[in-house]
Amino acid sequence: MSEAISVEERPDGRGLRIALAVARYHPQITGAMQETARRSLIAHGVAEEDIDIWQAPGSFELPLLAQALAASRRYDAIICLGCVMKGETRHDVLVGDAAAQGIQRVALDSGLPVIFGVICAANRLQAQARIPRAAECALAAIELVSTLRRVRHPGAMHVCQRDQQDMVSTSERSG
Repeated sequence: MSEAISVEERPDGRGLRIALAVARYHPQITGAMQETARRSLIAHGVAEEDIDIWQAPGSFELPLLAQALAASRRYDAIICLGCVMKGETRHDVLVGDAAAQGIQRVALDSGLPVIFGVICAANRLQAQARIPRAAECALAAIELVSTLRRVRHPGAMHVCQRDQQDMVSTSERSG
């Protein structure tokens, strides 16, 4: 039997430490993405002081930064934010693919939620329209931390659930 999170359930980021790895290239886009993700994390319970922002020169460098952040063991999740726009050559395809594959590799190698929030757009207008996706990345990080904890420590979750049920039963009897 699987435990699915209901759509109505609000992701709870209380107590989480999150790293935002942000590419400096296209700063108008990535800066807005950084702020969008930061606000979303705070709105879902992550304390402002538990959000660290790290910068990479561009999206191509995000995987190496994410790897170092994962190796530090200071974070529950890493959110990689960047922007790659189409140019006159295929450079955007190479950079976008390298970032995606590198970020995925860091997640798989570290076992840590490393979220891919790199916008690959044809132009600035498309990129601007996708800035709100950074909030989705923040929610994905919180949700994946929670899911992985349930998978990795199912007994602890059942104990927690039993304790909560016992508290409810006790309060109902005394009330």
